[in-house]
Amino acid sequence: MHTSFCAGIYIGSRSSIACSVTARSLRRLIQTAPTMATSNKIVKLDEFSMKDDLSHVQVVEAPVPEPKQGEVLVNAYLRPVNPTDVILIKTGWGGLVPLPSTPGSEGVGKVVKNGPGASKFKEGQRVAAAPWPQFQGRGSWAQYVAIPEKDLILVPESLSDQTAAQIFINPMTVYGMLHEQNIPKGDFLLQTAATSVLGRQMISLAKHYGVQTINVVRRKEAVDELKSIGAEHVINSETEDIQKRVKEITGGKMACGAIDAIGGKMSPKVVASIRKSGTYMLYGALDPSSVSASNSDLLANTKVLTGFLIYDWIEKPHKQEVIKEVLSLLEQKILEPHSGRSYKFEEVKEAINECNRAGRGAKVFLEG
Repeated sequence: MHTSFCAGIYIGSRSSIACSVTARSLRRLIQTAPTMATSNKIVKLDEFSMKDDLSHVQVVEAPVPEPKQGEVLVNAYLRPVNPTDVILIKTGWGGLVPLPSTPGSEGVGKVVKNGPGASKFKEGQRVAAAPWPQFQGRGSWAQYVAIPEKDLILVPESLSDQTAAQIFINPMTVYGMLHEQNIPKGDFLLQTAATSVLGRQMISLAKHYGVQTINVVRRKEAVDELKSIGAEHVINSETEDIQKRVKEITGGKMACGAIDAIGGKMSPKVVASIRKSGTYMLYGALDPSSVSASNSDLLANTKVLTGFLIYDWIEKPHKQEVIKEVLSLLEQKILEPHSGRSYKFEEVKEAINECNRAGRGAKVFLEG
């Protein structure tokens, strides 16, 4: 009979899976055990700028923050580079973010210590946040961040660090936009930038809820790529007329609603492709020019143009319910982040450039 030992305890072959899980948990505990903070490496912005050379993005040493009333000190060790982070670096979100500032909209870390009045989390536990306090200038691109206890999420053991680092921005935005659009089962949702990590998650979650997606891409190779992961309909905007194709796909009904990460020149094409009283939802600004729509779309067809920002939506009374549901979807792999290369802190500019690369697909990370 095959036997093995786990933490000095004799077990039989039927317990080998349990041993593997225990060993994996022990390794993670050792790897992420909290250490006494002596320095705090951060990405610091003294200005917001569109500079191509990113010379305003600097890695510096800063004091380790002391958690205030109701805050928890977290040692962040992995965080994605999101397009929303790049927008902050360039624009400061139109004056919403103070200077100097540290960007970073999400990540994963371990609890180091509780501030006064904070007791929910134990030292060494793995946590994420919804949201990280980047609008206070204290984003996740730092080794140590003091975060309000109310915003922390205990990460399930079953989730990898790469998945845990991406709990907030994409999964909760996908869930929130589908919730607000309220597309009937079997009906159509149109989305742009469909090859993005968020776009792929939208395809998966919409399919889970019985909603058909019509996915707009700009590259020929992206058509087969998305169909291979379950996309029902894909339109190449470089060679096809979006409005005409949507009409064909829907049998003349047009899409029930649309989500758009681009805006600008793409927006009137997307608005024209949804039916009367349908909702156009802008959640990104890859084209910085203004959203527009024809007079007839707004007057005769009473189409609704709105925006979606996860930072506002998540603070509604449903917050804990949403977090619980999104964690479940991630654990079931119905929502599955697409993880890519990790960069060291000192390589932050290279990481940003990779995030901006057309056709990147997988998420870029900063580690350390």
